[in-house]
Amino acid sequence: MVERIMLLKLHEPGERGELAKFVRDTLVELEGVDEVSVGLPADAASAKSWDVSVVMSFVSEASQAITLAHPTFTAFMERVSAGSQVVKAWSFERLT
Repeated sequence: MVERIMLLKLHEPGERGELAKFVRDTLVELEGVDEVSVGLPADAASAKSWDVSVVMSFVSEASQAITLAHPTFTAFMERVSAGSQVVKAWSFERLT
């Protein structure tokens, strides 16, 4: 299992809820994404650094690669990037 973790710092923090809904609604429909978790800051320290967290789970690296190359995901990232100051993303193998 592979997890793709994304952290977003928005231009307008007041748009957290709207963007989080867009992220969830888009990613749950993408073929190859097994699980999606979207979060908002739980404390003031987190809110100073990041506005939205995203964790996508895939069965394999190959499945992740296909999804990340899909035109729907590319369009999704263009929208997310346009509304964000910073987008960070990493992939990890889930051990448990």
